[in-house]
Amino acid sequence: MHPPTRASFIYRLTLIITGTLLIAFIGAAIISPKAPSDPLTITGTAINSSDNAYLGSNDCAGCHTQAYQDWQGSDHDQAMQHATATTVKGDFNNSSFEGPSNSALFSKKSDGFYARLAGTDGRVKDHKILYTFGTEPLQQYLVAFPGGRLQQLPVAWNTLTSQWFDPQPELLAQPGEWVHWSEGGKNWNSMCADCHSNNVAKNFDIASDSYSTTVTELDVGCESCHGPGRDHVEAVSSADFNATLNELHIDMRVGEDSQAVVDQCGRCHARRQQLTTKFEHGSSQLLDHYLPQLLSPPTYHSDGQILDEVFVYGSFVQSKMYHSGVGCVDCHQPHSVKLKAEGNQLCVGCHSSEQFDTPKHHHHGADLSQPANIPQAQGTQCIDCHMPGRIYMGNDYRRDHSFRIPRPDLSVAHNTPNACNDCHSKESADWAAAKVEQWFGPERPAHFSEILSAAASQPNDSVEPLVSLLNDLSQPAIARATAASLLAPDISQPMVERALTNASNDASALLRTTSIRALNVSPNKVSPLLERINDPVRAVRIAAAEGLVDVPENLIPNAMSDAFSRAHKEYQTSLLVNADFPSGRMAMALDQHRRGNLDRAVEEYLAVLKIDNGFNAARMNLAQLYYGQGKLSETEKLYRSVIEREPEASDAHYSLGLLMAEQGDYQQAALSLEAAAVTGNNPRAWYNLAVLNQQSGKVLEAEKAYITALQLIPGNAEFITGLVSLYGQQRQWAKALRLIDQALVDDPTNLSLQQLKRAITQRL
Repeated sequence: MHPPTRASFIYRLTLIITGTLLIAFIGAAIISPKAPSDPLTITGTAINSSDNAYLGSNDCAGCHTQAYQDWQGSDHDQAMQHATATTVKGDFNNSSFEGPSNSALFSKKSDGFYARLAGTDGRVKDHKILYTFGTEPLQQYLVAFPGGRLQQLPVAWNTLTSQWFDPQPELLAQPGEWVHWSEGGKNWNSMCADCHSNNVAKNFDIASDSYSTTVTELDVGCESCHGPGRDHVEAVSSADFNATLNELHIDMRVGEDSQAVVDQCGRCHARRQQLTTKFEHGSSQLLDHYLPQLLSPPTYHSDGQILDEVFVYGSFVQSKMYHSGVGCVDCHQPHSVKLKAEGNQLCVGCHSSEQFDTPKHHHHGADLSQPANIPQAQGTQCIDCHMPGRIYMGNDYRRDHSFRIPRPDLSVAHNTPNACNDCHSKESADWAAAKVEQWFGPERPAHFSEILSAAASQPNDSVEPLVSLLNDLSQPAIARATAASLLAPDISQPMVERALTNASNDASALLRTTSIRALNVSPNKVSPLLERINDPVRAVRIAAAEGLVDVPENLIPNAMSDAFSRAHKEYQTSLLVNADFPSGRMAMALDQHRRGNLDRAVEEYLAVLKIDNGFNAARMNLAQLYYGQGKLSETEKLYRSVIEREPEASDAHYSLGLLMAEQGDYQQAALSLEAAAVTGNNPRAWYNLAVLNQQSGKVLEAEKAYITALQLIPGNAEFITGLVSLYGQQRQWAKALRLIDQALVDDPTNLSLQQLKRAITQRL
């Protein structure tokens, strides 16, 4: 399960609570209801016609003895298990845990293991442990909740220190929040099941808000990766079987294309969105079932290095190793999941030991003391410099698989991390950059991360570099796709629209998908989207169908109607698959909003807030909908509600300021616009604040606001015109002319500025 975070959308609120839930144990009635029944259905083998192709891992052992033995006891084998005296590692001998927001008591009863803690309603209850979840370096536990739910406890067992601990103490979650352990952010059915069991069908029912999840096998078994085994067994048992690969009826075969294998591993080892109700084997295209996360904050650092827990895929497909044909099983044993060799021996199987495994290359001595905060870091190991990592879930150290060269010089320029300062944390990035230059000279090889980081820190100057990256076929597809997503707000620029239209026909399905999504707001989108409505990859078809929902039916050619209908059905399925997520329900709301089904859109926006009351993006969109309907009082309440939960929400302040100005409350409008300008450094807020101050006769405040807006967007004709009008009112014509002349130096062909200069000159 990847941990939920508060940074899942642009509008999130950091909530702080004090005290501990252990207080609730004192003097409170302990509710000990009958333990709820197990909501999970394990179909096993040959239970029904749709799943009888699955045989179970035990049936593979007869022919694949070594692979089966390697798999037994592996992390995959122990991904999820029934809670028994053999599988449970935690201390349930009346032990306890107390933390800032989570406290629990752990005990054994005659029928199993129990945890006593506060749930959804804040009341303390005994919860029976039904399943263990994971095995090393932490083991988590699942309990049953109403509606067919399995929930992950907020306290886990640290197998390294043999202690209970909170894997995410920073959340400080309260009952009713999405990130609270009893809510959706910790729900196994939606967050975990698809990758921790075999042949999973989530089966979420939106009407009853409940699950009837089924799996064929509890853990990650043979058929999780290789697909259902019935046809394979029948094929190899056939008297006329000739052993050709196409007749094996099995996925992830020996000798399969490395990038296809990475895609198949990536369906679980990626941060991604599910597109179909149930994964079906047989396709080597990851994007037929899932859409991977791009290299964007808060999931990744701005340069593509890991930030949140991203499960390797998005990192690895950036790497030169991936593009040189290296795959997961070149380094990892496919069945035991262990490394094929230890230390630098793993790397020198491909890379020259004489050239790289030497102080002449890494410039570190073997006796370098080990930094306490970096597991096993010595500076002499390839992974120390080329695979820096982060600790997730409190104690789980995961390494970045992009295998990049350390770039402390980019840390200096863009405040991104680097491997050098991970160890040398007391030194500055400037110090590290100087060391690298001393060892390797002043020149660094170009890397796409420079463009992505610059786009985050200098967005006004990023369009041309991003277009260049998007057009560069030599760069990783995921980096080019990230560039495409960053260019979406600039779709009105012809060069951007041309580049995105060209990329919508790229060989990479990820790039086609992302480009189509970026084109969705273009007035010229119909033609490129229709070209992709019959794309061979499902994610691309879904993106095209999504973009065409607000296009009149008469613009869809008859010859394309069947393809559009199929793609539209796939798009609607993808919405329903994610309807138990606040972001998924938000997508349903946006779909109805774009179609003009405003009553349905309101219902869906409210449903988002029922799932996650902190999802302020739904409030903002609902406010815009109400504004369009003239419901100004409801609009104002929503903006104020966003600001109450998120005081730094610049867009909410800005929208409230415009609304107040429209209603004639200029004092409140000025306060809100100033808050928007300061919190978001918003040039439009500064400009509107300037206009408001000018109308109120506050000359100095107006001039300051105009100048600040122009500092953020130099040469903006509208801002210059506003400031010139202020100077004109004060008959400060010399100031006005200097301002215009300065702007004409940068934009000498600007007709509006030329006309404004002539008008002022005629007055003198």
